[in-house]
Amino acid sequence: MPSSLSLRKGVAAAAAALVLLPATAGAAQDGLWARAAYVPNDSGVAAAAADSGWATVQWELNGPFGIKAPQAWSQASKLGGSGGRGVTIAVLDSGIAYANRGRFRRSPDLAHARFVRGYDFVDDDPYPNDEYGHGTFIASTIAATANNAYGTVGVAYRARIMPLRVLDAEGRGYPSAISRAIRYATKRGADVINLSLELYDGPLLTPTPRSVTGSRSVRAALTEARRAGVVVVAAAGNSSDPNVPAKRYDTLAINVGGTTEHGCLGDYSNHGPGLDVVAPGGGGDAEVPGDTNCQMGSDPGRDISAVSFRTESPARFEIVPRFRGTSTAAPQVAGVAALVLASKVLGADPTPREVERHIENTARDLGLPGRDRYYGAGLVDAAAATAPLTRSG
Repeated sequence: MPSSLSLRKGVAAAAAALVLLPATAGAAQDGLWARAAYVPNDSGVAAAAADSGWATVQWELNGPFGIKAPQAWSQASKLGGSGGRGVTIAVLDSGIAYANRGRFRRSPDLAHARFVRGYDFVDDDPYPNDEYGHGTFIASTIAATANNAYGTVGVAYRARIMPLRVLDAEGRGYPSAISRAIRYATKRGADVINLSLELYDGPLLTPTPRSVTGSRSVRAALTEARRAGVVVVAAAGNSSDPNVPAKRYDTLAINVGGTTEHGCLGDYSNHGPGLDVVAPGGGGDAEVPGDTNCQMGSDPGRDISAVSFRTESPARFEIVPRFRGTSTAAPQVAGVAALVLASKVLGADPTPREVERHIENTARDLGLPGRDRYYGAGLVDAAAATAPLTRSG
C-alpha cells in the first residue's frame, strides 16, 4: 500500500493527526516594554453577543497556559510588525475557504486581502477551495481577522496566507502532493510553512502513524525549503507515540506537541527526542512522570475554537469548538514565527535555525526542569518571543 496522509473522524479515532472533534486579557508587564495588551473586539461567537468575546473562548491565547498573544500583539505593533504584517504563511492542508466560487464561500473571518495565490494539488488546478473544513480552521487559527466584531482572532492576524490544498474531501492525501506543495511555497515567497499533517504507513485497516518527516520525498522538499530560508512548522502527531518525532529529522522543521488547558501534555500528543516545543492543542491530560506544572483536572479541558464549516455545508460558517490535537498546536507556533519575523527582533533576515532557537529559548519550561522529551523546550511564549533582545557589550 502507498503511504498516505489520513484524517480520522470521531472521538474514538482521536489518535489521528488531523482529527476533527466535534481568563481575561489584562495588562502586560515586561520590563521597559510594559504596556496594555491589545484587546480586539472579536465576538467569540458567529454572531456578536454582549456577554461573549474571543477572550472567553480562546484560552490558548491568553489563559494561564496560553501563549500570551495579547502582549505579543502590542509589542509587535510597537516594533512595526503589527499582527505579522508582511509575512506570508503557506498552509498545506485541505484547502481554505478563501474565495466565493460555485458552492464555496469565503470565510467571513478571513479577509480577502490577506490571501496570496495558491494551488490545489489534489485536483491540479489553481482553486484551492476547502471541501473538508480542517484547512479553514487551521488558517483561522493563524490569521483570523482581528477587531471585526466577529468570530475569533488569529495569532498573526495580519499575515498573508498562501492556500495549498493537499488533502481531499475526506482528509486524505499523499506525500507526493505534500512535496510538490512545499516546493511551490518555497519558490513563491512563503516565509513560513505550516504542516498540520501526519503520515500513515502500512495496511489500510491498521496503519502506522508517523511524523510527516518520515517520508523521504517530503524530507527532500523540506531540506530545500530550509536552505531557501523558509521556517517550517510541523505537528508532531496525535498517536501518543513516545518516539516521534525522531531526533535525526529535528533540523527539518519546528516539531510541535500539544498541551491542554491545564498545562499538561495532551493525552494524544506524540513526544520524543525530536520534539522542539509545545503549544495549546486542547483535549485530555496525559500523566507525565515528575511533572509538577500540570494542573490535571478530573475533566478534560476545552478544545481549540475557530471559524470554519462542517464538511456537509461548506458555505455555512460557525465557531467550531471541537478540534483538538497537535494539528491545532502547530499553527499557533507558525503564527508566533510570523510575529517574530515581522517585528524583526532577530534582525531583518534571520535564518530558520535562528528563528527556531529563539522560539525554543523563549519558551516557558514545563515538566521536569530543562528540555525533555515530553515538552521539548517548553510552551511557546509569544510575548517573550517578540520582546526586544537585550544585547550585552
